[in-house]
Amino acid sequence: MQTEMKKENFAVRAARRLAGLYGRMPARASAVLAAALVLAVEVLSRHSVVSTVLFVFCHPVHFLTNWAIVLLTLAVCLLFKRRRFLLALVTGLWLAMGLVDFVMGFFRITPLGTADLLLLPSVFSIIGVYVDTWLIVLLALALLAGLGWLVAAFIRSEKRQPDYRRAGAFVLACAALTAALYTSTVWGHEDERAEAYANLIDAYDHYGFAYCFWTGAFDRGIDEPEVYSERAVERILDRLEPGAEPAEKPDIVMVQLESFFDVRYLDDVELEEDPIPVFRALKEDYSTGFLTVPSMGAGTANTEFEVLSGMSLDYFGMGEYPYMTVLQEEACETVARDLKAMGYGAHAVHNYAGNFYSRNSVFAQLGFDTFTSLEYMNGVEYNPIGWARDEVLLEPILQALDSGDGPQFVFAITVQCHGKYQRGEDSPEAEDLAVDWTDDEEEENALAYYLSQLRETDAFVGQLVQALERRDRPAVLVLYGDHLPNFDIGSEQLKNGDIFQTEYVIWDNMGLERADGDLYAYQLSAGVLERIGASVGVICRYHQQMAGRKDYGAGLQMLEYDMLYGDYYCYGGSNPYAAVPLRMGLEPVRVTGAAWAGGVLTAQGENFTDWSRLAVDGEELDTVLAADGSLQAELEEPPESDAQITVRQRSADKTVILSETEPYIWE
Repeated sequence: MQTEMKKENFAVRAARRLAGLYGRMPARASAVLAAALVLAVEVLSRHSVVSTVLFVFCHPVHFLTNWAIVLLTLAVCLLFKRRRFLLALVTGLWLAMGLVDFVMGFFRITPLGTADLLLLPSVFSIIGVYVDTWLIVLLALALLAGLGWLVAAFIRSEKRQPDYRRAGAFVLACAALTAALYTSTVWGHEDERAEAYANLIDAYDHYGFAYCFWTGAFDRGIDEPEVYSERAVERILDRLEPGAEPAEKPDIVMVQLESFFDVRYLDDVELEEDPIPVFRALKEDYSTGFLTVPSMGAGTANTEFEVLSGMSLDYFGMGEYPYMTVLQEEACETVARDLKAMGYGAHAVHNYAGNFYSRNSVFAQLGFDTFTSLEYMNGVEYNPIGWARDEVLLEPILQALDSGDGPQFVFAITVQCHGKYQRGEDSPEAEDLAVDWTDDEEEENALAYYLSQLRETDAFVGQLVQALERRDRPAVLVLYGDHLPNFDIGSEQLKNGDIFQTEYVIWDNMGLERADGDLYAYQLSAGVLERIGASVGVICRYHQQMAGRKDYGAGLQMLEYDMLYGDYYCYGGSNPYAAVPLRMGLEPVRVTGAAWAGGVLTAQGENFTDWSRLAVDGEELDTVLAADGSLQAELEEPPESDAQITVRQRSADKTVILSETEPYIWE
């Protein structure tokens, strides 16, 4: 007890001394506080005191750069009258980010970055999967208490007229120091940065949390190549052979398999049952290889972007999600558009919320005609964590293939194998899976649960292959994992030695010649089209004809910049692509009739689901899907004459209206 009091007294005395020092010598106090914050945040981020100490002594310039960045944020407080309040606020924000990164490290491998701030709406929709309800409530109460404290602290905080000359000089000095230190880590270290940035985890370990968070805030998009010009782009295009269409145009289905991974690549793992017999059999008979993806444990949308666009994320900002940045405004060339130019229809299917990663708007920029998300599916079953089981994708994929007279392209995204994996012993789905991997019982239980979900996804793959075999149409099916599951796995624990490698396999019923080989995710679509004899689009032709050349990467960066941020020289000076009128759901939702009786409004129509909501003159009602497929909502009085009755498809997280029907006029 006395020891605890001494520790508390020491902490209180230290805080008072720092406060006193801040009153007398604010610059020195800020410098001391900045160093303490950097150390505290690094310990939280790395989950290790030893690793933090090694960082300080092995990378002193990087440590000083982190210190300068934090110091600059503290120095700005001196320009305001309530400087002590702002100092406490900024200090709290740095510690809060460290705590968030600390917590994220337990269920998501990649560290916290500024890009995650853009994903907050999406994060809120899935936080219940990772965090227990009681903890969510506790966090909410803590947040409310914190906001209350901030308001009270702001009201009670003392005002002091700033010494603008000294404070301004100090801020400028901190800015100059930050710029000098940061620049010293950039100039002459381009290769080192490129190598570290290729792995976000390594980047944070090498450069520190504040450095990487700061970089992510300002490092957006693709830097303009030094030799960028119309003539430079023309020289690239001059080297490309003209495009060509195949004699036979098969249906093409690409399935991005969430966290799909052959656990036999793990060292020291022993299984009594193979959880992916279908995928393994396909690898034996069809083209396969490793696929290098841009993320580990999370970041599905970035693998998706590379596969669809053919663009490498290596040239984008640190941790950037193009879905949340440039593709919010810019349309671009994709495999969907390449295939549509050859007469294909283009459809996306995903058994999760349509607004996750802003797909309901981004897929329009990517050229898809329809997007069937979870909200447009019936018969959905869920696993114990709450993710939709992947077998529900089979019907909408087949419906998309039958939706037109010509060939169809379907891009499907699974979700069932998504973490966080059950770590307790109450996982009946994994009871029959004997796993021997580690001494950590919870981690072993989690792996067993993951394998149980993997087994079901593999069964869905088998059903899809059988369905394609039964159809009287040539078809190509591309299967690949988006990233490794979010277990604490290092490259040294894998037989293939790379945590950024998943696998792909290309099935067909056309007798295509087998051609194994390792690919990057951004090369996959071009490789598939090449196998069927298609060579269309600038990016596709570039990959097919220039891969392996010495200047391959430089040329790809040039084209990516030109298409998304430049002057569109590769298209003659203007972007030929614009957002398409994306239809949510393969078949439109319609209201064909309505009736009111006994305080209940009933609507008949087509393609209603559990996410359909009745609205009367724009007022949304609590709605249920009846057994006969109609929608019912309590309404005390019948609608007024000429009232407009519509059905809205509300997103699974209830935050967005994905679509709304044409109005039915009440008579």
